[in-house]
Amino acid sequence: MQALLYKKITLKNKVKSLQNQTSVKVNPIVLFVIFIVGLLAALPLRVYQLLTAVEPGTGFWKAQDFTVYIMYAVLAVLVFLFFMISFSYKSGLGKAPDVTAGGAVIGIISLAVAASLVYNFVTRYSNFFELYNAYVPNPDISLRRHLAKTGALSMLLEAAFAVLSGLYFVLYGITSLNKKSASSLRLMAITPVLWCVFRIVHRYMRTISFINVSELFFELLMLVFLIAFFMGFAQVTSKVNSAGIEWKLFAYGMPAALLALICFVPRVVLTLLGKAEFIADGSSIEFCDLTVAAFIVAALVDRARIFSVTLNKGTQKIPDED
Repeated sequence: MQALLYKKITLKNKVKSLQNQTSVKVNPIVLFVIFIVGLLAALPLRVYQLLTAVEPGTGFWKAQDFTVYIMYAVLAVLVFLFFMISFSYKSGLGKAPDVTAGGAVIGIISLAVAASLVYNFVTRYSNFFELYNAYVPNPDISLRRHLAKTGALSMLLEAAFAVLSGLYFVLYGITSLNKKSASSLRLMAITPVLWCVFRIVHRYMRTISFINVSELFFELLMLVFLIAFFMGFAQVTSKVNSAGIEWKLFAYGMPAALLALICFVPRVVLTLLGKAEFIADGSSIEFCDLTVAAFIVAALVDRARIFSVTLNKGTQKIPDED
């Protein structure tokens, strides 16, 4: 009787082990390989475009040459791969054990993000006061209308949430360094989302052509993915309706980090080459793009570490019965 019971339990464990193995279709390392390959393909192409195909100052396409279609095709393929591969191991990520995230690397990067957000605050606050002081009393245009029309109000709100987001990343960095849970930061966790929202609002206030625009398109696309990533990240770290969210961190985080580097790196390269005049007006170098991209990659590496625990547990070999 005991032997029969033992056989049933062993068979049940084998079935469960097989289910765990089959639920894991792809290891997250594949996503990082695609990310690196895509970045190596996109960055030189984007530098070439800024030098030859994009109007200095406006950031518009000068001509729809072949590189325009290649860039859009590369981005479309990468986003599709990130989404589909992430979704393919949704069930595996959903079974991630309760392992404390964080560590020295992500903690230090979080503090770097906070420092870059302080710089972002100073820049936007300075821009706000330039527009505020530029107002000339006019009976036809009130100060409030002037600030709204020029985008000064969105700059002020972006600056405000840059400070609050910086505070969140300081607190998150401290909890990561101490390897503690960040669930108590659930209210602060939404501040990066609102910071990105007002970055988008500020960019929509520009008088541009959305058909011919080049630089602004990549910035807006980056911010959309950043909002989606930080919303998911807030849920996971705060443990609020976090079931089934893990895969979205990879699906949205990878494109967000990629686009942030596409916006940041080519502008730095042009500056170092002494060709800063090719950078579009209003699309200056923003160090927060670099630090946020680094934070996303570090966070996803950390989540991949947690996922590997699930993978190893799911593929453990169960001894056969005697």
